[in-house]
Amino acid sequence: MKNPFRKPSEADKRTAALQADLYAARAQLGLIDARKTAAQADSAAFARWSAERNAAALEVDRQAGLIETHETEAETARRADADAAARREIAAARKAAANLADRIRTDGTRIITELLQLTQDCARQSLAAKALNEALPEGEPPVPVADIVARDFGAEPRKDIRSREVDLWVAETTGAIIGDQNAVASGDGLHGQVHVFGGSMRWKCLKRRFREVEFHPSAAADWPGDLSSLIRLPRLDGPGFVFDGARLIPEAVADLDVAATLAPRKRQPRSTQVELIPIGPWPPAETSPGEAERNVTE
Repeated sequence: MKNPFRKPSEADKRTAALQADLYAARAQLGLIDARKTAAQADSAAFARWSAERNAAALEVDRQAGLIETHETEAETARRADADAAARREIAAARKAAANLADRIRTDGTRIITELLQLTQDCARQSLAAKALNEALPEGEPPVPVADIVARDFGAEPRKDIRSREVDLWVAETTGAIIGDQNAVASGDGLHGQVHVFGGSMRWKCLKRRFREVEFHPSAAADWPGDLSSLIRLPRLDGPGFVFDGARLIPEAVADLDVAATLAPRKRQPRSTQVELIPIGPWPPAETSPGEAERNVTE
């Protein structure tokens, strides 16, 4: 579907002009055809009419050919423009890929280094806090673990939001709240009865006052786990991982040599193989069938 808001191109304008010329040529041919009956009355007049009509028909064919040639050229130009645009997009994508690869090697290495150092600092602080907490003086609160404080929401007490007093029907004998309050039949609004177990039994009910409290329940602290155990970092100079905290205890993370861990690896030399490729037909052309059979027999 053509975009009605698009500004016509030069090719569009040329197409419109050629179509107008073709319409005019066909209209002229129609006018000439309308005079055919009158021209048939005289041979000289009919000859002139025939020549005029042939010229008009040729003009229609010429105009139609011009449109066909123009449309072919326009389609060729459109495809060339689309191909050029696609090549520009591909070139831009290649450049973006190269730039991103450079960022992975530079920014990626820096980010992984900082994250690995942060992970090691957390492991060391966690171990130090553990050692101090095992011998705390009386009355001294425990030393917090930094990565737990940073990632845990912490415990929260119950918090009441709003409350109101409500009167509810309860069983007369047990004081249990009747599930379907509307099922209780009462004459005075204080005493009632309700049918239960499919109507086979009837319970006496009384109204009882309750305080209805809407609240946020208390939340216990949620142990999120050691930060190092949740981190897995890829190598940026080849396949594999430079760090997998799930496989390491905190002591190993604390003693980690970050610089050595992130040191670039040397690429292994390429392996060498040998392949034997037959050359020429077999058996050779100069060897007769008789000789080949004797060689096999011998």
